[in-house]
Amino acid sequence: MKLTSKVICALKPQERRYQITDMQGLALRVQASGVKSWVVRIPQNGRIVDITIGHWPEISLMHARAIARQKRKELELEPCSSYTVRDAFRFWCSKKKGRISSYRDEKIRLEKYIISKIGSRQLDSITPPIVIKLMEPIEAAGHQSTVKRLLMRTREIFDMSVNAGYLHSNPLAKITKVFPVPKVQHMPSVDWKELPIVISQIEALAPPKYRILFYFSLATLLRPVEAASVRLDWIDSESITIPAEFMKMKRAHRIPLTPFLISIINEAKRIRKNRRSPYLFPAPSANKPISSQSLAKWLHDQTVFRDRLVAHGLRSIGRSWFADNEVPFEIAEACLAHVVGSQVVRAYQRSDFFAPRQKIMLSWHAFIQQCAQCAQLLTQNTDSHED
Repeated sequence: MKLTSKVICALKPQERRYQITDMQGLALRVQASGVKSWVVRIPQNGRIVDITIGHWPEISLMHARAIARQKRKELELEPCSSYTVRDAFRFWCSKKKGRISSYRDEKIRLEKYIISKIGSRQLDSITPPIVIKLMEPIEAAGHQSTVKRLLMRTREIFDMSVNAGYLHSNPLAKITKVFPVPKVQHMPSVDWKELPIVISQIEALAPPKYRILFYFSLATLLRPVEAASVRLDWIDSESITIPAEFMKMKRAHRIPLTPFLISIINEAKRIRKNRRSPYLFPAPSANKPISSQSLAKWLHDQTVFRDRLVAHGLRSIGRSWFADNEVPFEIAEACLAHVVGSQVVRAYQRSDFFAPRQKIMLSWHAFIQQCAQCAQLLTQNTDSHED
């Protein structure tokens, strides 16, 4: 019979020792005392030799199958099935879910490029050339960063498999050396001194929805997904408070309200078509926020912004302005909801610098308003020249 964990738990001791064969040489021996031992049955010199490999439940069924498979491979016998790549992937998922902020994206990426191709293969049959062959088309398409992340996570899956006892060693330990390190390309953004020009182009080209989302993103310096997902009930008389689970770094974040930001919020409320939605920027019909990529897509579709400015680049404009206007490092980083300092420093320093950020945001928003006024002058001058 083929054993399962449920069947093993149900096995009761009898007066005499007995054993249940699992598959292709692996068997579970049940002693009269109730002790359950794993044995691998090996043909040797015309007879069967039982090699004890450990006890259950210290060694699980899948672990025992992996050991049995290795033993039979060493003796050049037909190997029995054991852990597959998909088993190792599931183990990785169980340990990483909720612990890494990029878990969902990493899982989807691995399923698409790795698990769908070799998920059913035995874990100990995977060699570097197999994985390299999977990566070559992705590299040829120019997605070097995707190759880097896939190799990092696949190697991590195999490292965890070694720690869990699925493998003796990781065959992919040095596979990242095969591919060149991808060049880091920062997201396109403009110098903060160019903001009047950018705003004049936004005013001339952007529909109200994207214009308001642009100003809101620039004023709050939130990441695109965070800005698009702001709920009305997070806004009070003093701040916008985003709960930790909705922030990238899993820390609650408060944005001080200023008269300028309040005017943007009121304008966003005024143009909302889906009045029942709990979101400041709702999707047209469904009960969800606008796509986090909506502003990025609109900017990309405009020739004047393509390869020059992306939605995430608005944060860079603000951070550069802070640096050039002598805003203290920790306060500037707090405005962008960045986590700074060592773990020990963060254990003691728990302030979010809300009071000093109120003053900084007043200055930052005054600068945006000044840029908007300059943008109006630029537009008027352009119109007069055309006349």
